[in-house]
Amino acid sequence: MDRTSTNTEEERERLITYEGPSYESVVRFNANLDSVHVQVPEVQERPLADAPTSRKPGSHRRKLTLVALATMNLAACMCYAIPAPFFPGEAQSRGVSDTAVGLVFGTYAFFCMVTGPLYGKYINLIGVKFMLIAGMFVAGTCSVLFGMLDYMEGTVFLAFCFVIRAMEAVGVSACYTASFAIMAKEFPDNVATVLGTLEIFTGAGMMIGPPVGGALYSLGGYKVPFLVVGGFMLVCAVFMPLILPRQSDSDLATEETASLLALLKVPSTYIASLAIMTCAAVYAFLEPTLQPYLDLKFDMTEAQVGLIFLLSVGLYTLSAPLWGWLTDRGMFPRLTMVLGLLFTSASYLLIGPSPLLEGVFVTGNELWMVLVGLGLSGISLGAALVPTFSELLNSAREAGLEEDSLATYGLVSGVYNCMYSLGEFIGPTIGGFLDDQYQFPIASTATAGFGGIVVIGMSFFYLYENRSREKSPSPCNGTGSNCQLQHFLTGEQDPAFV
Repeated sequence: MDRTSTNTEEERERLITYEGPSYESVVRFNANLDSVHVQVPEVQERPLADAPTSRKPGSHRRKLTLVALATMNLAACMCYAIPAPFFPGEAQSRGVSDTAVGLVFGTYAFFCMVTGPLYGKYINLIGVKFMLIAGMFVAGTCSVLFGMLDYMEGTVFLAFCFVIRAMEAVGVSACYTASFAIMAKEFPDNVATVLGTLEIFTGAGMMIGPPVGGALYSLGGYKVPFLVVGGFMLVCAVFMPLILPRQSDSDLATEETASLLALLKVPSTYIASLAIMTCAAVYAFLEPTLQPYLDLKFDMTEAQVGLIFLLSVGLYTLSAPLWGWLTDRGMFPRLTMVLGLLFTSASYLLIGPSPLLEGVFVTGNELWMVLVGLGLSGISLGAALVPTFSELLNSAREAGLEEDSLATYGLVSGVYNCMYSLGEFIGPTIGGFLDDQYQFPIASTATAGFGGIVVIGMSFFYLYENRSREKSPSPCNGTGSNCQLQHFLTGEQDPAFV
């Protein structure tokens, strides 16, 4: 065969070779004059959520998903936040101590912590959409029932507070685990940005909850805030099946569950988890302690306390999308986490105000220091918290877990919610005890000290990891999240930040 015919045959084979975007290997057609042989690799059907059309920015599906998750975040956070301005005082009037009030708030977080990893482990078997909607129904019903505690006193009141708050936590944990998994699945390239966007609605719920709760309490008494906000959650749950796109639950049962043990073998998992836990703890510390302190120190009403809570959460809500946008563009997320937590810890010295500041700033009325501290904590808390979910996803990749898998996203979501809930348990429980024993200024100082210790530990870990990678035979390629601190320390501009 001469060169011309060989070239013609090779050219024909080249022209009819097709590399399809949905196949893992090349589909090649071998052709000659007599016959055509087709070799097509076996292709496993992929659920609708993985289809290329669902990944287009601005697609109808993704818009509906974002609306559904935002609605859930708003309703769940309102349910969680409404008791803050009036429940501690109401419980104390029924013979409940500050420590017991802290335990009521902590119970909610404890059950979220316990159930989060379980939901994450088996999310593909339960069904992500069912988990979200069922959790909303449970949480809304429990919020309504919590309002019925108005007819109880003393020990009976306290016992049912624990039971109903625990059941509400089981429902909310299901909501959040499913929500984070759907978010990571639908927006894999913009996880931090979308998380920051959803935090607008999380913050809105936290902002609306306390002032609305305080106002409704002033108008109608104890049960009215829970009936209104619980009813709103139930209405959202009714319409959620119509808003949230189908998540192909029938196909999810074929996936294997992701390995929690593999994720826990990666050291950076513990650092990101520690950051999440600390952020939640320092914020949740204020829930059972700030209202009695402001009432005692400045004679504030429940509605005024609700507005004070609004300051910190409002600034967090406004800043969170910015921190998410910067994280997705690689602007040193680890450094952002460390500095954010550092300033958050410092803000609690002002909120007290700390006895350490006596003679420096503390003169006369310290309300301005409380307000400045709350504002600073709101901005810096977003910097510390928003990048943590992306850090956990990076740890999952380093552990070798399957990428773009609902099982992996569910597992990471479960760990995130577990650690956040652990912080929500530690903050009110220990905070209530310290407030009981040593008063609010010292308790706030201890919270700042705890945050400072975590900042030191995170800094040493990242410095040690950076030095270990410099000695490794595999140099940093300048694009991975594990190289962010090295870029900063060497003074180089991160190539991922564009």
